[in-house]
This record gives sequence, C-alpha cells and structure tokens, in this order.
Amino acid sequence: MKHACLALLLLALWAFPVAANDLPAFHNVSGVAEDDVLNIRAAPGTAASIIGTLSATDRFIEVVEKDDSGDWARINTAERSGWVAMRYLARRANQPADTLPRPLSCAGTEPFWSLSLKRDPIAELRNLGEEPRLFTNLYSVNSSNRQDRYAIFGQEKDDDGVLTAVFHRAICTDGMSDRAYGISLDVFLTDETGVQFLSGCCSLSR
Repeated sequence: MKHACLALLLLALWAFPVAANDLPAFHNVSGVAEDDVLNIRAAPGTAASIIGTLSATDRFIEVVEKDDSGDWARINTAERSGWVAMRYLARRANQPADTLPRPLSCAGTEPFWSLSLKRDPIAELRNLGEEPRLFTNLYSVNSSNRQDRYAIFGQEKDDDGVLTAVFHRAICTDGMSDRAYGISLDVFLTDETGVQFLSGCCSLSR
C-alpha cells in the first residue's frame, strides 16, 4: 500500500521545470480616491461590463492571475470572478513565491470535502457527513523540478491515517460556480480501508 501511494505521488509531481508563479497573493487597493471606487469588470479592459466594485480602503484582496498584458488582475466577487486594473492594487509584503502559502482553505465537490491548512503544522480534513480528521506534524517539501508545486505529508492524530497533499499554483475551478482559484490540490488519504483520492481548489486564508 505504501509503495502504491509513493507511485501516485511521483506521478503527480512529475513535470518539466517552469518559472515560478507568484500568485495567488493578497493585495490592497491603492491609488483610489477616498470618495471613489475601483470597478470590477467581467473581462480585462475598460469596455467590459461592471459587475462589482472595491472601496478605496479594501484590503486582503486575493489576486489569482493576471491577463497576458499584466495590466489586469483576476479576483473573486460573490460567486464569480472578475477583473480589476492592476495599477490600483499593491501586493502585500511577506508573500514569497517559492513556498506553499499558509493558511489555506481548500475544498472539493461530489463528494463535498474541505481541507484547512493552518499556519502551524496542522491540517483538518472534513468529509460531508463524517467526523473531522486532524493531521499533525506536517512535513512540507517543494518539488525538485518545479517551482510552483509543493507537497505536505501528515499522520492522523490518534489513528493510522496518512495524508499526502500535492498543491499546484494554477487556476482551478470548483465545477459549481464561476469563481476562480489560484491553487489546485490533489489529496491522497491512506488508511486501513485503502486510498481515497480527492481533487479540489484552494484560496488564501488569514
């Protein structure tokens, strides 16, 4: 069983080297007058329809990607994603691109599940209709040949379950809404019943 889990992990991590992706990351609204707003548009560009606004004082806005020009940032508003002018956003400090961001809030659908990754070496996995499972003493590792992938390993507290989670800085959708997420996730849960394989998306937490 352990050999099978290792093989799955190696397949998930294998890829050609790519440049580091520094998103997702938290940003603050910057350069907008106090009595004005920053428009959220349905697509990159001032001609696109307005689907929401940000105030001049809004903070901790998660940018999940930029358009090809780098002038527009994709964020989430309500149950969909939209675009704001990048020149009015300032990236918050201390968000390195070469490590797994924490904390993270991750989830998947059908079946519904969630994974909460704390700042400390603890993760909580919840499957719909089941008791939450706590994994402690997490061990983190960066991919040897990709700067945008990471993995964590954890042992279930007071049980024999083993958690392996592979994170990828890439646009991810949950299949149920029009929101966009900046990190995709594959989870392998190994216990006496076998191996459960779950896939989902993650957003930054505070």
